[in-house]
This record gives sequence, C-alpha cells and structure tokens, in this order.
Amino acid sequence: MNYRRVRSWNFGKCVFDEANWLLTVNGQRVAVEGKPLELLRELLLRAGSLVSKAELLDAIWPDTAVVEASLPTAIHKLRLALHDDHRDTPIIETVPRIGYRLAVPVEVKELDVAPRPLVSVYQSCATNPFPTAGVAPAIAGRVSTGARLRLLVLGGGLIIASALVAAALWTSHQIAPSIPRVFSNREAIIALRRLDVAKIDTMIASGWNPDAPLDTDGNNALNRLLEMCEWDPGHDRPKMLLVARALLDGGVTLDRHNLWGDTPYSIANEKRYCGPDHPVTQMIRNMCYAHGKMKGDRCLAHYATSTPNRGKA
Repeated sequence: MNYRRVRSWNFGKCVFDEANWLLTVNGQRVAVEGKPLELLRELLLRAGSLVSKAELLDAIWPDTAVVEASLPTAIHKLRLALHDDHRDTPIIETVPRIGYRLAVPVEVKELDVAPRPLVSVYQSCATNPFPTAGVAPAIAGRVSTGARLRLLVLGGGLIIASALVAAALWTSHQIAPSIPRVFSNREAIIALRRLDVAKIDTMIASGWNPDAPLDTDGNNALNRLLEMCEWDPGHDRPKMLLVARALLDGGVTLDRHNLWGDTPYSIANEKRYCGPDHPVTQMIRNMCYAHGKMKGDRCLAHYATSTPNRGKA
C-alpha cells in the first residue's frame, strides 16, 4: 500500500495536525475556518521566514480575484484562534506592508498515513450499471438490451450536464471579483466608538482602508480609536485591543505621522490618552521595538518646526 506524507507541527503550545486538518491550542481543539488554517500551514512551511502578502495570496487563493483585505481578515481569525493577543510573544508577527512570519520555535514531525480507499462511481457502474436490488426478478428481466442502452446514454448525458452546470457555477463564484463597498468616514468613526469588532472586520473585508485619514488632521482609524482613552476612561480595554489588532492587520501603519507629527504610539503613550500601561500602547510598543523590529524610533512623533504646535499635556 502506498502511504502519503503528512506533518504535525508543534509551536507555542499549539499543534496543527495536517492529516486530520485540526488545530489544538493549550490541549483544546479549536474550530477554525478553512482559509485561516491554509494560511497557518503556509506560514508553518516557512517557519521563521518572512512570507510576503503576494506569496500568501497566490498560495491560498490561486487564480482567484479577491480583495486585498481577505488576507488580513484571515490573519485576524487565525490570531483569535491562537489566542495571540493574550501572549507575551505573539506567534504571528506582522511586517507592515510586506507580509507575516511565525515568531516562535516550530517542531515538525512527518508521518506516514495510509490513504483512505475511494470507491469509484465508474467501477460501480461497470460492475452493475443497472442495479436491481429490491426489484422483482421478473420485472428486472423484462428490461431489454436496447432499453438499457437508451437508459445508459440518457443517464450519462444527465450526469455530464449536471457536472458542467456545477462547474460553471463554482467557477463563477470563485473568480467573480467582488465590488468593494464604500464606507463613509462617519460609519467608520461610529464603529470605532462602539468598539464594534465585527463591523470593523466586515469593512476591512469589503475593501475599506483603515490607514486612510478620517479627518482634516490626517488621523487614521487607529489614531481615532486611541482618542477613546481620553473621553471614555472606563472603556472595555480587551475589546479595544481586539479592534486595534484588527486595524493593524487591516493595513494601519505605525510610522505614519498625522498633520501634527504624531504617530499612533506617540498618541497612545501620552497620559492624557491611554498612557504607557494600557494594553494597546504595550502592543504598539512591542510591534515597533520587540524582536528586532525594523521600525524602531520611526514610531515616535516628529514635530517639525513648520508643523503647527497644538501643545501636548
């Protein structure tokens, strides 16, 4: 019997079983959609190496036109499954505008698994193209050879026609480009104020760019989210962290300065806003500086002499 080679990956108290297509986190089986699991496998195959967005799109959605936000949405769902936001060292590292890498050690085991036997429809038909189980022998015997031939041609034609229709429907569903929905700045700001993670995910998946300015000061969605620390000190911190992570996965850049020279980190770190101990501030700081990140001090504010001085508390 021929055996097929499959793998089992162990990383960060997680196990991905390729043979059974299962993800286990801290010993518990986790339900994950197909695309996030495909994404995980691609990252595991090149563990420790940077995998570009283009490479992931080609591997997971081959020959299919998808909106760019499909990838960060799958990343966000995978991070939720891995409990990445609750780890000191995240498993998935984002390299803004470039791609992603696995940032934890990975152990892989290759296993030999016997393939499951497949029953061929054609073999079944060749053995007994006209099964007569449950039919009286006298009635079965009355079917002439010509009638059997006509039934065979008719049945084969119906099968082929059904297969062609199904293939056409599947192909049109797979390759038909989706038209991105345009969301107003007001819709985006309301979703941020409500910490509506589901709405933010839907907007990103529909093509909304969270890095685009939402006001005349050039603040992106993450900057506007951080304002909540000032006007609502009792906000839900874990939920705000999830929204911030979704925005970062959706394309928000950490070294982009607004009109006043501020960056997301400089705003979050201010005591009048979130302060250095807030989980969102800590996440941004880690993404800028931890594990040899490339951005470093580019995440800091840059107040040029020509920039208006609004005065910081």
